[in-house]
Amino acid sequence: MSYPKDVLEIKRNLLKEASTTSLVSKKGNFNSLYYDQSKIILDARKAFDGLIPYSGLGANSTNDYFSSIDLIGGTLKSDSDYSKVDLSLTIGGRYSNRKITTNVPFFVSGMSYGSLKLPAKIALHLALNQLAEDGIRVIMNTGEGGALPWEIHDFDNGDTNVTEYVSRLLKEHNLDSIDRKQLFRRNYPLVVQYASGRFWKDPNYLLNADAIEIKIGQGAKIGHGGLLPGSKVTELVAENRGIPPYKSAHSPSRHLDILGPEDLVAKILELREITNWNVPIIVKVGASRVPDDIAIILKSYADAAAIDGYVGGTGAAPWEIRDSIGINTIPAIRLAKDAMDNYYSKGDIDEFKLIAHGGIWDSKRIAKCIALGSNGVGIGTGFLISMGCTLVQDCYTNSCPAGLTGSYEKLNIQSSVKQIVNYIKGTRIELQNIVGYIGKKRIQDLNKGDLVATDEISNMVSGLSTTDKNYYRRIRGKISECMEKNLR
Repeated sequence: MSYPKDVLEIKRNLLKEASTTSLVSKKGNFNSLYYDQSKIILDARKAFDGLIPYSGLGANSTNDYFSSIDLIGGTLKSDSDYSKVDLSLTIGGRYSNRKITTNVPFFVSGMSYGSLKLPAKIALHLALNQLAEDGIRVIMNTGEGGALPWEIHDFDNGDTNVTEYVSRLLKEHNLDSIDRKQLFRRNYPLVVQYASGRFWKDPNYLLNADAIEIKIGQGAKIGHGGLLPGSKVTELVAENRGIPPYKSAHSPSRHLDILGPEDLVAKILELREITNWNVPIIVKVGASRVPDDIAIILKSYADAAAIDGYVGGTGAAPWEIRDSIGINTIPAIRLAKDAMDNYYSKGDIDEFKLIAHGGIWDSKRIAKCIALGSNGVGIGTGFLISMGCTLVQDCYTNSCPAGLTGSYEKLNIQSSVKQIVNYIKGTRIELQNIVGYIGKKRIQDLNKGDLVATDEISNMVSGLSTTDKNYYRRIRGKISECMEKNLR
């Protein structure tokens, strides 16, 4: 959505009014304790059209705690080869007959067709196929908008409706020259979302999935449900979702048939029967009442839980919800792990897995999340940045400067595929270096003893020990010890 000159005039009047109050110092600088320019602009928008302003991406958190948690090193060996460090992640096997095993502990979070434009979805698809050929399997989550035909069908399935829809899809986006056989290949694991909007019409969506994720909520808009603005619901997007075109697609704030814990159990058992108990089932929640949610998921025949901190990204969320409701990823992981420890204190540990989302995009953050207690992480914005995202937070409009969530003509698929591959391979090498340097052979062996909090607040939310003089003394002693051994 773009705003005409009237909005700028409203903004000027608001700023002029502010300049006569204590919000502005004598030097003309705004006092950051009281004045926030972004909120003034939001007020200008509301005053102009009476609509609640939306935004994309994640919340603007003043402290996400990642920067005040450090990884503790192990040895000083510059000539070590860490390429054999095991970064694999396995999901399933707790109640499912099958498991998903990947070569990296991070995957593509749910970003649906509609929220992302088709070229961006195709770039992710082709990049993960290329990586699989190189021996690096990475999970893709469809998002709640349903799967694209080549994600769940074979090239020669004989369904003329699928063939005709694909032709219209590619022609609409000036991609008719794409090799259909190359497109209709999927060598990576696919997780499909079973969201409250139920935006799919093809039973193969569930039957051909490698795992199913029941999306109860997400961190960016806890209790709100999803929204795809009408301007983005093109005829092809609407056809894929089974909804009217050019009308906003609203996901209910809850599943209409999941009113409590018993209904969640019933839904999971229903999906188990549909899939013959083969595929892993994940339950995703926004980080809010984490101990209660994890306790319920643990008892509900799920194979894994996904917890999304409130800095988790989204295509569209009201500002007041995105920036105000929920808790951050680091405390969410701690609360989830505590709930798991409490549950398993009364019985044997099984193959239940914890997945973390929200504000995670690089190797250091991935390692910290896993050391705190998650088994893997989902990444959304990191993959968008690898394709050229400029973080303008207008994902809900059709005017994305990078051509990811709008203006799709701007996106170069070939260069995007190369950049996604580089991003994943580079992050993989960094993770191996981190884990190897700490002295571990498997990333799943990282634990809280490999982390330290650098301030009291991070200590309280993470449960980690804090740095002190004795800590630095031990580190200096370890460095001296290593240097002596290397000199011998």
